[in-house]
Amino acid sequence: MTDYMTQDARSVAICAYENAIRLGHHYLGGEHFLLALAAADQPAGAALRGRGVTPERVEEEIVRLAGSGLLGDLDRDALAAVGIDVDAVRDRIESSFGQAALQQAARAAHREPGISSWSPRRRSGAVRDGVFLPHAPDVEKGRRNACREAQARHGTQIGVEHVALGLVAVGEGLVPPILSAIGVSAPVLRTAILDRYRQAS
Repeated sequence: MTDYMTQDARSVAICAYENAIRLGHHYLGGEHFLLALAAADQPAGAALRGRGVTPERVEEEIVRLAGSGLLGDLDRDALAAVGIDVDAVRDRIESSFGQAALQQAARAAHREPGISSWSPRRRSGAVRDGVFLPHAPDVEKGRRNACREAQARHGTQIGVEHVALGLVAVGEGLVPPILSAIGVSAPVLRTAILDRYRQAS
């Protein structure tokens, strides 16, 4: 996919990957792309933020729906019931081994020997710095949608706007419940994204 993307769209894809790693997730999902798009310094990012889809809100919903960090999607309350304070564990690890210790551990857990660059693979996923993350089904659907959006506008490459339009059109995964929790619909976002790009052109 990245071979057909603009540099800005590639940057969004890399940011999505880094979001997944930072949050301790073992996959690359549409929610990680939504978080990257919400932070993007592009008209699509401005359109999302203008409708309340900010990086802070998106990340809050991702953590609520999918969990984060050292213990992934394990229930924080269930762990507390057996005497495990997740925040205390995190603080102790970071004070002993440094702020990046958990991120390094997450990378090591997903590392594949001999892989050192971001590149498409036969199996669906993303690789960077030797760490492989499989794509969730919503990412594959979003990619296909983005290709269709680019073709419909006679584009030769997939831009940030195509990625955003393709992602909000996906009806599965965590993006729809995140948008619902924020209080915005996919059709409203589609119109806002298209309007921003018309204004920027």
